[in-house]
Amino acid sequence: MKKVVIVGAGLAGSYLAAHLPADCAVTLVTKKTRGDSNSMLAQGGIAVAVATGDSAAQHADDTLKAGKYHNNAAAVSQLVTTGPVLVKELLAQGMPFDKTSNGELAFGLEGAHSCHRILHAQGDQTGHALTQFVQGMIQNVEWKENTTVVDLLIANGECRGVMLRDAQGQLRPEYADFTVLATGGLGHLYPLTTNDATITGDGIALAQRNGVKLADMAYVQFHPTLLTKNGKCYGLITEAIRGAGAILVDENGTHIMQDFPQKDLAPRDVVTRQLKAWQQKGHQLFLDISAIKDFRKKFPGVSRNLDKHRINFEETALIPIKPGAHFCMGGIKTDLNAQTSLKRLFAIGEVACNGVHGANRLASNSLLDCLVSAHKAAATISTSAMKTDQTVAVKTQPAEPKIIPHLPEQTQLLEMAWKSIGVVRTKETLKEFLNWLARFNYQNLRPEQLSAQELSIANLCVCAELIANSALAQPRSLGANYIEGE
Repeated sequence: MKKVVIVGAGLAGSYLAAHLPADCAVTLVTKKTRGDSNSMLAQGGIAVAVATGDSAAQHADDTLKAGKYHNNAAAVSQLVTTGPVLVKELLAQGMPFDKTSNGELAFGLEGAHSCHRILHAQGDQTGHALTQFVQGMIQNVEWKENTTVVDLLIANGECRGVMLRDAQGQLRPEYADFTVLATGGLGHLYPLTTNDATITGDGIALAQRNGVKLADMAYVQFHPTLLTKNGKCYGLITEAIRGAGAILVDENGTHIMQDFPQKDLAPRDVVTRQLKAWQQKGHQLFLDISAIKDFRKKFPGVSRNLDKHRINFEETALIPIKPGAHFCMGGIKTDLNAQTSLKRLFAIGEVACNGVHGANRLASNSLLDCLVSAHKAAATISTSAMKTDQTVAVKTQPAEPKIIPHLPEQTQLLEMAWKSIGVVRTKETLKEFLNWLARFNYQNLRPEQLSAQELSIANLCVCAELIANSALAQPRSLGANYIEGE
């Protein structure tokens, strides 16, 4: 049987596990549990052109516009044409997307979309509902929870599996004919983020350490509306709320996005930069929800979170927000079949970059990309031959004395990242940031010798360096890589 190891239990990894053929022996590895992923937190929905009057061409046009035409057009075409087929399959299998009172699919609107095409489930809990549904389809898969991948196993120019560290700290190899990274992005490089606590750039750092090609690392998307209280983030406030009529205001009730063509539904990079500028003038930021009727019914998950953190939104009709890290458009470079530059290594979901998102991801395209990239990986693996020589002579490093880690404090790293590779960048701050990172030895450390906390910080440092170098290498500001004066 073909042996397949999937690293990551979010929507991409789970969908792949559910769709590999029966001749595959599948192991699904996740750093915590199958419930810990960005997919489980996704509120907004899944963008798909299946509504009357909508089309794949319109969806593609919106995706390209949001991505500032930095997208790979072939990847965009694949997303908007394959995506509807996969979503219709899920509907046929019983996926309970929300419907109108007359039983038709309910389509929402989000920023930079030209029409209502966002499917939701349980209101604002689409990611959780969809990922759980897909995980329920998985059969005959060996789960390895609370297990960390510390390295790739490479032999003769091919990936032959991964080196695992279990909850007891024991190291052991997990050999495979095909290895798939579905580890998510790097959101916890920043002090405010919508990302799950497990998302620390692990897959990107694994690739970088092993010479696997990366792409578009300059482009990090910041979401305009994170629930904040006393300077701390308590989750995402979905863009669907603005699609339903909410507007961004300051403490005086001034409509912050009034002078922009698409107002509150402008692309995320535009909205976020405007909010950042408003913050720098000393203003507080709020989402005014007074125009939305039946808010609790329409957004039950957000409402529960607001209640939990004692936000008196029903009386004030205001939700306190700030921008924060959300999504990485760059990542491990792949082709349209999710294959990386290393043979027998695939990457899917947010950790991968086939160019579909360009310089700025269109809202709610990420869950769709999880399905499409996993579908393509499944198809490629199913038609690829297993290794005829099943003996694995993986080159291993000789045991070395432990290098004492010299790493920054995590809070300091996050603050420096926000200042230097955040919403607005300058060439000077990027260079200063790289000089600061050069003080630390994260590039020389052996991952298996590090504690879990040390490994997370080292991985985030790797990602920070990649972003800063990529940002400096761009000829001009574009989308999420906004360099002041360029």
